[in-house]
Amino acid sequence: MKRLFPAAGLFAIALCLQAQTLTSQAEIPFDFRMGTTILPAGKYFVKQSGYLLTIREEGGSKRSVMQLTLPASRKAVSSQPKLEFHRYGSTYFLAAIWNQNSREGQALPQSKQEQEFIAHAQFLQTASIPLR
Repeated sequence: MKRLFPAAGLFAIALCLQAQTLTSQAEIPFDFRMGTTILPAGKYFVKQSGYLLTIREEGGSKRSVMQLTLPASRKAVSSQPKLEFHRYGSTYFLAAIWNQNSREGQALPQSKQEQEFIAHAQFLQTASIPLR
């Protein structure tokens, strides 16, 4: 039992070290959905902390939305970090955030609203917004 507590402490420290916090900015030129929240076009702070993604409006109401993400990978490496959106007609859903010079990123789970668009065979396009 005495060995369990130090091992648990080391595990917690390892998790904290792995969960780097990255903060970026993005100017998103269209309204979009993140989970069940609709956010207006504008400037946003984007904060990644481990598997938690926070999007906070830079001006105006300064709304913020937090959502857990899933690890994702892709074939191509991009030299710039970016947000990826799924577009159905004029409706955009935040789908992923991609890291700079890496194939790794974080994907957001599909919301019920996005699943409804998919079920009704809406045409899917993707849009990317660079992060600064």
